[in-house]
Amino acid sequence: MKMNRTLLTLFTIVMFALVPNLSWAQNDTENSAPSDQDQNAGATDNETNMPMSKLMLKSNQVTNTVGMVLKKISPKLWAGMYEVTQEPYKKIAGGNPSAFPGKEHPVDSVTWNDAMTFCQKLTEREQKAEELPEGYIYTLPTQAQWEQLVGNASLGDAVMSLNLQRQSSTAPVGSKGANNNGLYDTRGNVKEWCLDPQDKPYRVLRGGAWDTYIEINARLEFREYSAPDKTKNDYGFRVVLEPAGSK
Repeated sequence: MKMNRTLLTLFTIVMFALVPNLSWAQNDTENSAPSDQDQNAGATDNETNMPMSKLMLKSNQVTNTVGMVLKKISPKLWAGMYEVTQEPYKKIAGGNPSAFPGKEHPVDSVTWNDAMTFCQKLTEREQKAEELPEGYIYTLPTQAQWEQLVGNASLGDAVMSLNLQRQSSTAPVGSKGANNNGLYDTRGNVKEWCLDPQDKPYRVLRGGAWDTYIEINARLEFREYSAPDKTKNDYGFRVVLEPAGSK
């Protein structure tokens, strides 16, 4: 009996000694540093907040400050996934000349001068915001670049009025399939102004448009020649982003 009392006393002493340690262990667990998973939880948000210039180093697709999606075509050439739509055009130009209003529709009824002014203002905006890689500017594609951008797009990927399938207006961008460059509407929705030539009294538009109904005008080699200050409701444009002076 005496031995049992002694064992009971020793057991009680041990338990009282362990209780504080158990409490401290619980507190240590509650106040411990976040796990690796917790620390990485905001990684995607942090990437989203990176300047576009840094995102361009690690991604093949970026979105600029006015919501335009750009696709990487080559190490130093990026192009609009879509023709410039009316919402970003209005943000930069201050107005919308389109005959066919629609947030997701391409801007239409723009002159070559309008398109170049848009590119200049967008460049200035994003340079000021320190979003662009050093020396990069928005501009229009040259005809040679346009031929690169059109890729393997087929007439099935174009918004046109061929084969008696008459269209009454432009369509939302991306309504048809993308080409191998990940670009939409390169064969048709609005005709696209090109940068060159600039030493002539005319400028060149490439591609078809919503109102293209003659087969010859739907061919890749088709060009429309127009004065830089002339506009029609099937004139639009797509931007490229590249180092200045690389033309």
